[in-house]
Amino acid sequence: MNKLFKTALVIALGSFVLSSCNNKDTFDYEGEYLKQEQTLDSLLSAQKVKIEAYKNEFMPNAIEDTLTNNFTYLNKKVKRGIWYVVESQPTDNSYSYSLNATGTAITYPKLKLKYTARLLDDTIVESDVVGTDYNLGVNSTKITSIWYISFFPYSIKFNANDIILGGLTKDGLKKGSKFKVITPSYYAYGSSSQTNIPANSPLVYEFEVLEITN
Repeated sequence: MNKLFKTALVIALGSFVLSSCNNKDTFDYEGEYLKQEQTLDSLLSAQKVKIEAYKNEFMPNAIEDTLTNNFTYLNKKVKRGIWYVVESQPTDNSYSYSLNATGTAITYPKLKLKYTARLLDDTIVESDVVGTDYNLGVNSTKITSIWYISFFPYSIKFNANDIILGGLTKDGLKKGSKFKVITPSYYAYGSSSQTNIPANSPLVYEFEVLEITN
């Protein structure tokens, strides 16, 4: 996947893969795109009710993400359905998210991080209470799209241009940041079940950044 926009599904539906497409000229690509947009639209709509009920009870001060998915074939835009709370501001603002010298890829940070992930019934399904090293540029089954959405800033500057990354905050998470986010399953594990996580499960993540470096 293009490293600059490893979070492409953060911004658009480009990574909502057409798994059933083939090379035959007669294949109805538009019909398949429409079907997949309808599926995702229905999923986000159904999970919206559960997510907002959790937010109202446990995170009443949560901020709604206002970025949208552009459903081209349904001819509408739909909010991503993410809510978040900045629980603690950074204690060190020296780290800066940036692109490489040619502007072709983002420089992915290395992290020392505590985190938990919960189902909406408050069951803890993942936990790192000690603090472990993670690298956002290295593939990991634990690092789902919501990590990038949470950590990356909304945009970064390159040659005086704003490069939109689609993160939730202006400057991104840094050392000392404590951050809580509720995400639809689409930006977590999607339709794939994990050991303790049923398929299509919205999740609540809490991140505490202990260190962040290039």
